[in-house]
Amino acid sequence: KIDPDRKNIHVPNTIQRVLPYGSAEPWVGSVLLTGHELLKKDVLNKSIDVDRAMTLVLEIAQNIARAKEVLKAFSESQRIELEKYDLEIKQDRSVMLPSVSGISNKCKEFLQKSDHALDSLWKIVKIFFPHVNKGGWESLKKEVERESTQIDNFSEVLESMLPFLLFVRNARNCVEHPRMEQKITTTDFSINPDNQLLPPLIEVIHSKTPQLRVPVVDLMSHIVNTIVDIVELMLAFLCNRQIRPIAGFPVQVHEFPKNQRRTENVKYGYGIATENNIIRFG
Repeated sequence: KIDPDRKNIHVPNTIQRVLPYGSAEPWVGSVLLTGHELLKKDVLNKSIDVDRAMTLVLEIAQNIARAKEVLKAFSESQRIELEKYDLEIKQDRSVMLPSVSGISNKCKEFLQKSDHALDSLWKIVKIFFPHVNKGGWESLKKEVERESTQIDNFSEVLESMLPFLLFVRNARNCVEHPRMEQKITTTDFSINPDNQLLPPLIEVIHSKTPQLRVPVVDLMSHIVNTIVDIVELMLAFLCNRQIRPIAGFPVQVHEFPKNQRRTENVKYGYGIATENNIIRFG
């Protein structure tokens, strides 16, 4: 790209970091390396734009990485603030509580990055299901349910994913388009009537996907971990449905045990099931 006509022999091969995480991270294996393992031109049907799909997988990984960085920074600032105070009740019955600044903005950034990751996943879905348009994830489920024969249990898996997918989108809308009936509320460290110290809390107010007050760190952790699980599983289902006919070889996506994996955190790969085991393909 720098010198496509090769006019300058001194132009070096360049390397640039795209993620602040290494390949040994479990979630990187589940997302980025799983995409690299499954999105193969010599295995998938020619109609699948593998290069575009892999670019989107990288976008997903970058947004997950940013969401994780927000979570890490928030968790660390919460810990540091907590350590500053001994929470001893003084003689006048007062107590100095810890405080984390910018909670709402941090939650907003986290939810935006989470939604961006799922938006890129939806674009991958469109590569595999080009006729799915309006209606988002619910329309994908309807499309799968309309199939004349049951290929797999993709419909059931989507059914279990839908509440979470809709929650993240609605939570994102709550921070970008807040209204009285659609918003998030956050609270700093506080004490409840039982004299228990509560960490920063978040509540999602939405008619369809509400979330009662929970610790900010807990909700962030749940969201980012679930996104990783959904991306990994979605890639496996999508690719398994678009394997080109390979004469004499019933190739499918399989979940390999640890002792058969090329990379520890990459569960899925192509293989041929025999009577006794699974032979890796590709």
